[in-house]
Amino acid sequence: MVEMIDPQGNPDGQCAVAIDNIGAGTGEWVLLVSGSSARQAHKSETSPVDLCVIGIVDEVVSGGQVIFHK
Repeated sequence: MVEMIDPQGNPDGQCAVAIDNIGAGTGEWVLLVSGSSARQAHKSETSPVDLCVIGIVDEVVSGGQVIFHK
């Protein structure tokens, strides 16, 4: 289960179910792909996958300010 965030890192109230092949932990910020890209990332063109974790975020910088640091 992933919780979506806004550009400042605040929860935006939306949640979704995603396949996680990389082992992200609870509370980690992740990068997601959806649709056919998710099926390719999951390495199964025929699986009913629509959202997949493809990376764990280490740091986010916006306007010269660190928004998030792992």
